[in-house]
Amino acid sequence: MRALRRRAIGCAAVAATGAVLLATAAAAPAQLPEKTGNGIPTGQMGVQMFNYGNFINDARTSSLGAASPIAIARPECQTGGATTTSDDCRWYRLELLFSFLQSKGVTAVELFGHSAFPSNDEVGGPFGLVSYRALLDRYGLQAGGWHGSMNEAQWDARVAAAKILGADYIGSGGVADPGINTYDAVLRSAQALNRMGKKAVEAGVGPTYIHNHTGEFDAKYVDDGVLKYTYDILMERTDPRYVVGELDVFWSSDAFNDPTGEASADFMEKHGTRIQMLHIKDGINIPGQPSPTNSRSGSPRTTGTGELDFRPIFEEAIGNVRYYHQEHDGGTITDADLSLTNLKGRGPASVATLNAKPPTFSSVPGGTAAANNVTPVLVQNSGDQPLTITNIQVQSNGTPNDAGDFAIVSHNCTAANGAPAGGLPAGASPITRGSCIVNVGFKPTKSNYTSVARLQFTSNSDAATESLLLAARSSGSSIGTVGGDVPSVLQLNVVNAGGSFGTFVPGVNATYSTALAATATTTTADAALSVADTSTSATGHLVNGAFMLPSPVNVRALGLGDTTAFAPLPEDGSSLLLKSWSSPVTADPLTLGFRQAIGSSDVLRAGTYSKTLTFTLSTTTP
Repeated sequence: MRALRRRAIGCAAVAATGAVLLATAAAAPAQLPEKTGNGIPTGQMGVQMFNYGNFINDARTSSLGAASPIAIARPECQTGGATTTSDDCRWYRLELLFSFLQSKGVTAVELFGHSAFPSNDEVGGPFGLVSYRALLDRYGLQAGGWHGSMNEAQWDARVAAAKILGADYIGSGGVADPGINTYDAVLRSAQALNRMGKKAVEAGVGPTYIHNHTGEFDAKYVDDGVLKYTYDILMERTDPRYVVGELDVFWSSDAFNDPTGEASADFMEKHGTRIQMLHIKDGINIPGQPSPTNSRSGSPRTTGTGELDFRPIFEEAIGNVRYYHQEHDGGTITDADLSLTNLKGRGPASVATLNAKPPTFSSVPGGTAAANNVTPVLVQNSGDQPLTITNIQVQSNGTPNDAGDFAIVSHNCTAANGAPAGGLPAGASPITRGSCIVNVGFKPTKSNYTSVARLQFTSNSDAATESLLLAARSSGSSIGTVGGDVPSVLQLNVVNAGGSFGTFVPGVNATYSTALAATATTTTADAALSVADTSTSATGHLVNGAFMLPSPVNVRALGLGDTTAFAPLPEDGSSLLLKSWSSPVTADPLTLGFRQAIGSSDVLRAGTYSKTLTFTLSTTTP
C-alpha cells in the first residue's frame, strides 16, 4: 500500500501544481503548500475549539495575531473593555468566531470547555446548551466531537448534554480513567470506554473515542505475548460499535520520528474504519531526540508551514475519516486564517458531502407501527459539488441486529423520489445548502429495549459520511392484538334441492307456483344472488324431451320484509339478479319462488317437464 500511496501523492502534487499555475495566471494568489496536497475534502473540515480559548475568554492581543481577520466591533468586548470577560462578550466573540469559520469552509467543530461554555446542567437560558446548539446551527457547524471529562460517575449527564449539542462523538484529549500508566490500567480504561461508549450510542449520540499525544505510542506493553503500542491495545480491546479512534497525526508522527506522514498513514491503514477523526496539526522538530519514555519533541506551527507531509495521511483517510479537525496549540486567529486556507479542499478534494444529524425518536410501546412514530431526518450537502443520492436503507449496527425496528416511511432524496436530477446543490450556509428529508419510523418489537441501527446512504459523498446512527428506546408497554381469521364465505344452503309445480291440466288457463326454503351466509363486504339456465335446450323454459312450455319460468328470492316481483329467466342464458346484500349475513332466511304460466291452447305432452337452474352467490368486494 505504501508504494501505491506514494504514486497517488505524486499525481496529487502534479494536479495541485497545475491548479496553482492556472490560478496564478488568473488572479495570482499566494502559493499553496505542496505538503497539504489537495487539502481536506470540502464539507469535512473542522477545527478543535481549544485553538480559540484565549480569544473567546478575553480577546487578548496575543490570541489575534498581527493581521486578524476577525474585528471586534464592540469596545466593551475588546481587550481591557469594561465587560471583556462577561458571558455576553464571550458569546459575542464566539459568534464572531463561528462566522469566520463558516467563511473559511469549516463545517464542524470539536467542542472544548472554553470560557462561558455551558455546564451539563445549563440547558436553557441565553448561555445554555440549547442556545449553544442554536448558534452552531446558525452557522452550519456540526459538533463533530467533544473533548471533555471522562468521569464515569457523571457520564449520563454529559451524554444528555451531548445529545442537546448534536455531538457525533464524545471523548476527551486522552482516554478514560484510570489511564495508561500500567498495563492493568490500559485494560481497565478499555473496559470503561466500552461501557461509556455503549451508553452514548444507545442515547443516539455516537461512540466515544481514543485520542493521542505521543504518550499512547511511547507506552508499550506485552499484550497476548506481543509488545504493542498502548493505542493499539486500546483499539483491539474496545468494541468497534462503541469506541473509535481519533488520531492526532502531528503527535503520532512525532512519536514515530517521521515527518513524511507515511508512518501515521500506515497506522491508519492498520485500523481502517476505526479511525474516524483526525487532528490536523503541523509543526517542526518532528525528527527529534526522544527519550525512552517521551518522544514529544515537536513544536506546533501554522498548518502547511511545518515539516509534516499530509499527503499520505489524506490519501489513507478517504472513505474512513469523517472529520478532520485542524488544531494549532498556541496559534492565533491569523494563524488559523492561513491554516484553513492551506487546508481548504481543491481540485479532487472539492467534492459533495452528505451531512445529517442523528434523529431523536419518541419512546413508544412495542408493536407501534412505523407510520405512527415518524421523525424527519434533514440531509444536507455541505460540500462544494452537487450531491447525488441513489439509495437509502436501514442497516444493522452490529449484533444484535435491530434494523427491523426502524423503517424508511418516505423520502425525497433520490431523483426517483423528487430530488433534482442534477443532485442536491452545494451551499456555503445552511440556507443555501441543497437538502432533502428522510422520514424514519421507529417500530419497536420489544418493550423496555434500546434499538440501535444505521441509516445507510449510497451517494457520491465520501463513504465515511454516508452512515447515520439510529437509536431509540421502547416504553414498558406493548401493543398486542387478539383475534382470528375469517375465511371468505359465499354459501347458499337450499333445504330441498327440488321443487314441484304439481300436475299441469291441458286446455285450462292457469298459473302454477312452488317455492324452496333456503339460507344465505356471506363474510364479504357485499354479495349478490343470481340464477341462470345454463342449458342449450329451450333456455329459460321447462322441457319434456323434445317438447317445451311456451312461457319461460319466472323466479324470485324473498327475504324478510322483501316484496320482490317475479321475473322471467333470460332466454339467452344470462343471469337474473334476485337479491343483493351490502354487508355480511349469517343464515339469512330466503324463499326461492318459481311461477309457470300455461295457456288453454298450450300443447302439453304426457310426462315430466323440468329444468335444472344454477343459483350463484358472488361479490365484488371480497
